[in-house]
Amino acid sequence: MRRIGLTLLAAALLMWPASAGAAPDDRSLDRLVALVLERLDTADAVAAAKWVAAGELGTEPAIDDPVREATVYDAMARLGNGRDLPENWVRQVFFGQIEANKTVQRGLMLQWRFDPAAAPTAPEGLASVRPVIDRVNVEILDQLDLRRAELTAPDCAERLARSVFGVFTTGHGDALHRAALVRAAVSLCPA
Repeated sequence: MRRIGLTLLAAALLMWPASAGAAPDDRSLDRLVALVLERLDTADAVAAAKWVAAGELGTEPAIDDPVREATVYDAMARLGNGRDLPENWVRQVFFGQIEANKTVQRGLMLQWRFDPAAAPTAPEGLASVRPVIDRVNVEILDQLDLRRAELTAPDCAERLARSVFGVFTTGHGDALHRAALVRAAVSLCPA
């Protein structure tokens, strides 16, 4: 049942016209979507670091990092608890963020397999990217708390669609990054 709800929300985000629904100036979730986008923008650097590290070791790049992911889920759940945010919602939100990030990583690595000349050779290390992710995670929690009413309202998907399409109209990102943004945004409305 939850998967059906997420699928419908994703469809709403993809198909909802930016001008439909509430007044065009109702962009209350723009800051939250901007933070999701900022977090998602780290995926390229993470993918590059994993690609180069695997090449140096002569192994396949590992995209999944269950230990790091569990650490993020647990830390965000603890911080969310201090804001009286439901733990299952917080975990859902960060599952969506992590899966969206991995979507970009998988897409980039697939591209690099087919076009080795496009592959990175000297990326930033993960140590320089993780503080950005950690900071943005906390800011996302702050926005969940601040925008709880909008995110738990029946029109959450429509509000998110307006903010996501606002990003699309700026020309930010290619198809891979846009699909990942939709994936990340889908997780913001409580299931």
